[in-house]
Amino acid sequence: MKKNRASNLLILLILVSIALLSSCSQQQQEDKELVQKKTLRRSESYFGLHFDFHASVNDSLIGKSLTYEMVDSMLEMVRPDYIQVDCKGHPGISSYPTKVGNPAPGFVKDPLKIFREATKKHDVALYVHYSGVWDIESGKKHPEWEEIDENGKNRDGKMSVKGPYVDSLLIPQFKELIDNYKIDGCWIDGECWAVRSDYSPNMLEAFKKGTGIQTVPRSSSDPGWFEFCEFNRRAFREYIDHYADELHKYNPDFQVASNWAFSSLMPEPVDIDVDFISGDFSPSNSVQSGLYEARCIAPQGKPWDLMSWSFYYDGNSGLRIQKSAVQLQQLAATVLSMGGGYQIYFSQNRDASFQPWLFGTMKDVASFCRERQPFCEGAKPIPQVALLYSTANYKKSKSLYGNDSKISDCLKGTLNMLLDKQNAVEILMEHHLEGKMGDYPLIVVPECKYLEDGFKTELLNYVEGGGNLLVLGAGATALFTEQLGVTFKGPLVEKSCFMSSNGQMAGIIKTGYQPFVPGGDAEICGYIYPVQDFSSPSQPAATITPYGKGKIAGVYIDIAKDYLESVNPVYRDFVNNIVEKLFPEPIARVEGSGKVVLTVNDLNGKMAVNLINMSGGHSNPNVARYDKIPEVGPFDLLVRLGGAPQKVTLQPENISLDFSYSDGLMKSTIDELGIYSIVIIE
Repeated sequence: MKKNRASNLLILLILVSIALLSSCSQQQQEDKELVQKKTLRRSESYFGLHFDFHASVNDSLIGKSLTYEMVDSMLEMVRPDYIQVDCKGHPGISSYPTKVGNPAPGFVKDPLKIFREATKKHDVALYVHYSGVWDIESGKKHPEWEEIDENGKNRDGKMSVKGPYVDSLLIPQFKELIDNYKIDGCWIDGECWAVRSDYSPNMLEAFKKGTGIQTVPRSSSDPGWFEFCEFNRRAFREYIDHYADELHKYNPDFQVASNWAFSSLMPEPVDIDVDFISGDFSPSNSVQSGLYEARCIAPQGKPWDLMSWSFYYDGNSGLRIQKSAVQLQQLAATVLSMGGGYQIYFSQNRDASFQPWLFGTMKDVASFCRERQPFCEGAKPIPQVALLYSTANYKKSKSLYGNDSKISDCLKGTLNMLLDKQNAVEILMEHHLEGKMGDYPLIVVPECKYLEDGFKTELLNYVEGGGNLLVLGAGATALFTEQLGVTFKGPLVEKSCFMSSNGQMAGIIKTGYQPFVPGGDAEICGYIYPVQDFSSPSQPAATITPYGKGKIAGVYIDIAKDYLESVNPVYRDFVNNIVEKLFPEPIARVEGSGKVVLTVNDLNGKMAVNLINMSGGHSNPNVARYDKIPEVGPFDLLVRLGGAPQKVTLQPENISLDFSYSDGLMKSTIDELGIYSIVIIE
């Protein structure tokens, strides 16, 4: 009897244990799913979708064909971390039934209510696209809110950052959105690139009081112009800081970004409390644009992402041609390779609905990004070549914010020349480089005309201590005449000529050239000719000079803009022959293909060599869409390491790569590169 009782008790204990284990396992699974389903903040996000249509006074059927099922199926299929949807575009008309702002004339359904319900189900964050400084309707109703130009005329639809707009409309409208829709954040459009120097009464009064300058400059030739521009820049940052601070007070979890703030269009240190940096780069030649914009934002120390348009857009005709998934994947690679997040802009219909035929494209690009997420997210570039984007030089231009093409074209052309020879390049501003120059084997100063004295001194100390400096352009070399060891012969001239490299010639039409005589320590590194004949008289074009323990090189002719507009291997090779003399042992290089852009990152202690296939028609203005990118390969990847690696894999393909290792150099052959892969070295 006792034996049976003991046996029954044992069985009961076993059954209870099994039930407890099952309950624990189920709870663990539920907890895991809860973590997985948590709505991510922007700092945790990796892939998103943006939709807008800039509602207008003609949109009277908003919500007509938009359904919960439409949004639900898209989210289920694509699984983005967040979506951004239209709320108020540049016309200033709100695409939801606002009681605070200026609503569209008619609603069949409330689109934001549908978006919020669907995103809540899928734990997807919901942001709104809202046009800030640019608000045409507010300008019509409140012309006293607008900027005023130097001639005393209103800038139609452009709100003064010193006017009542921010407190009378922008902040109250976001509070309404937070209260009624529980949105997670905002992506405020039409900001730094829309603002201009403002002569409104509020701005002028503040300028006079803040600076003591009583005669307000009206042009760049007037005294006080730089101070006036700087005051306007500061006023714009204070405007962002004000609304960000007020919205954070209202809801501490609310996330704010001003489109293109602290990017290539606004190259300044991040000194206000935005939650993330974002921008939408050019819909044409987008691959080159992505490579450039990602490098301008990545070092800023904030969570960041970049958006590409899903379509080619002709601004003259208004024609939109949808890009293929392959094109968008190539665009994603330019952003992911620098450790950033990626989002895509798809148009909403005029009633705020989506275009379901595009859901497959969205899914294909999302899958491409997700496959690479473990090998890209959180990665940081390993210092190699630093390309200076001088904030000080930028502020000497006539532009308040937005791309000054005279500056940006030189930067872009220089970047392209360096990337096209597989250099790993970061774009860094003064505040990124100050105190950290020694981390970089090579610093490149592109074609610019001004550097702060303190920064120039630090650059020279860097070279004197063993660093390498390449100064490009007729104007920039004038800043380093003594250190370059040359004597200028007269002023800078504009001329057409031919330059040579590797036994080949290329013409340059009306470019800047600084005639000079090299000193005894200066090694001449190339010539220019008046005609396309090596027997014609030549003039030196570049030099390398020892300076302390390092070297400083100068290229006394402007070629960056020419390379940007008309890619020519002679220009590229001319510059990179000098780069190789200054920096002969980069950490990684490619042999056997000129169609690969290379980025070298640190990924949690592992080296990640990013390889982007640059084939395809992305830079051809006559090609709007292509559905195939030819594979590249085989080619060799050579990487300098302190010891033989244990494992080398090509991801996300998960292909184990054979390699050799000798004298600190690892060599591996990549048989085929599709669009974008990462070599992980352990």
